[in-house]
Amino acid sequence: MPRSGNSAETIKEFPLPTSQPDAVGILTYKQTGISQKFWGNSDPDVIARLIEPYFDFTLPEITALWQRIALSEIDAPTETGKPGEILSARVAHLLNTGALDQAEALLNQAELSTPDLFHQAFNVGLLTGRAQAACAKMLRNPSLSPSLKERIFCLARENDWTAAALTLTAGKSLHQISELDAELLTLFLDPELFDEANPPPAPVPLTALDFIMREALAMPRSGQALPLAFLHQDLQRETGWRNQIIATERLVRSQALPSQRLITLYQQSTPSASGGVWMRVATVQKLFQAIRDGQPKKISEALRTAYSTLKAVGLSFILADIATNELDGKKLTAKGDRVRFQLQLLHKNAAKLVEPISTQDPADSFTKSIALGKIPQFANSEMQAAIRAALRGTPSSNSLIVDAQQGRTGEAILKSITNLVKSRHRDPAAVETAIATLRIAGLEEEARRIAIQVILNLNGPI
Repeated sequence: MPRSGNSAETIKEFPLPTSQPDAVGILTYKQTGISQKFWGNSDPDVIARLIEPYFDFTLPEITALWQRIALSEIDAPTETGKPGEILSARVAHLLNTGALDQAEALLNQAELSTPDLFHQAFNVGLLTGRAQAACAKMLRNPSLSPSLKERIFCLARENDWTAAALTLTAGKSLHQISELDAELLTLFLDPELFDEANPPPAPVPLTALDFIMREALAMPRSGQALPLAFLHQDLQRETGWRNQIIATERLVRSQALPSQRLITLYQQSTPSASGGVWMRVATVQKLFQAIRDGQPKKISEALRTAYSTLKAVGLSFILADIATNELDGKKLTAKGDRVRFQLQLLHKNAAKLVEPISTQDPADSFTKSIALGKIPQFANSEMQAAIRAALRGTPSSNSLIVDAQQGRTGEAILKSITNLVKSRHRDPAAVETAIATLRIAGLEEEARRIAIQVILNLNGPI
């Protein structure tokens, strides 16, 4: 019965909806197959630490999967953490791979509610040439500025040179700007003061803002390899064919850019020298010439050379589309056929492509079974036995597999893949655990692609 009189009614409390910056993503479960409960009750600090790194020269599927995880809509862990911590780590991973457009798209979905997220958005804007919005927001709200250096730069970008100069002067007098930063800012505001014979040394570490200002002044770069995110500058201006190739190779290997971008660039001109970059250019050009000539032996020799040359630098996977399209229906020698088969295994439509192929080599038969969604009947090595056990669902139990079974699938997958990478993809136990944890999470296709690539990788990076 309802109560009468002046007694207070029972008050029910409902939590107000709050934004979850860590759950922001641009890929849905339907697109990736990655559950929104992927993180489970893992420690947010652990997830952030695990997801941020980028591993160069790893398996193409590992690089691709890591990027899909970084871009996916995944609920924040049930354990309480610092808001935006995991999102910031995901963006950091994308920046580490040089995936600027992807990082920008992810940040555009967020509210930039933390200084770290805003600073990342500012850096992405600098490196893409789209910093106007971030600068305008910073100038409206000075508390967002990581330091006076960023504010001075933005004032200059807004053509408020007087305010920029006054802020720089005040910053120096109050010792709020280091001597090296003050020198670079002074030259940026008044380029005529720059003496090309005595450029200021590049700071360590080199920030995105340092890099952009030094590039604007045409200062020499240090001899160290640039972070991947900085390499886009070499794609946006006339930097010479060789520099463009080097930048594109690194960005394609990290899958920040599509493979076709590099294939097209390789064919842009005639190599001016031999060895290194030019050897890779020449081998790809010779492959296309052989395909046009149509002689099976020449095509096969050119394909094998291109495959070997690109494999040495972890770029053989870019030939997968060529093996599928330009080489479709072409007659090749037995050795050429085997290279084409291995490249087709790297293609997204591997099952359809390799199904009609008769394999003679035991390793090829093993990988073909995996591509077709089957469990290989026989294992001829410790590595194959480990893969077969994981695919059969009978892996050796360990803490990571238990974590995956108990709902901490994301943490278990990142840890197991990290262990796999650190073993250079050669530790059967690490391979078995990585494949098993992926399958527990329902990522069957990813598990099978990694299994195939582990076998192909035994003779050198893919």
